[in-house]
Amino acid sequence: MHHLLIPPVLWVALLTLMIVTRDLTQLGTVFDAPADMAGWAIIAAGFGIQIGAAGQFVKARTNLHAFRNPDLLVTDGLFALSRNPMYLGFVLTLTGAALMVNTLPAFIGPVLFFAIAHIWYIPREERIAEQLFGDAYRRYRAKVRRWI
Repeated sequence: MHHLLIPPVLWVALLTLMIVTRDLTQLGTVFDAPADMAGWAIIAAGFGIQIGAAGQFVKARTNLHAFRNPDLLVTDGLFALSRNPMYLGFVLTLTGAALMVNTLPAFIGPVLFFAIAHIWYIPREERIAEQLFGDAYRRYRAKVRRWI
């Protein structure tokens, strides 16, 4: 069952919930004026990070699926700046969308994704990486932050 809630599925579910919430109520409007420009910029940055990190996995020919074991430890490029750039990208795109939806409940989306990634996805992946890559992963983890 937990394999069904892969990060992209969670992202789509939260984004949909954020949009539906906007359409159902305007309670808790955050900004006086729409924050579309900032929202689009943050969304673009998030997608850029996601696509760049996924591209690194494809180029390295390692597994991209959150619930399958990785074949290689990728530590260069975006992964030299963050151990989890794809999750960071998901959080950024949801944050940009929350700015554009412009209601207080919309900000639950990025916060919830961050919490689930931080508490569930990432610790699981870190345990597996440590088992598979041992000291190489421990050195990487000591050098590069989990998020940014």
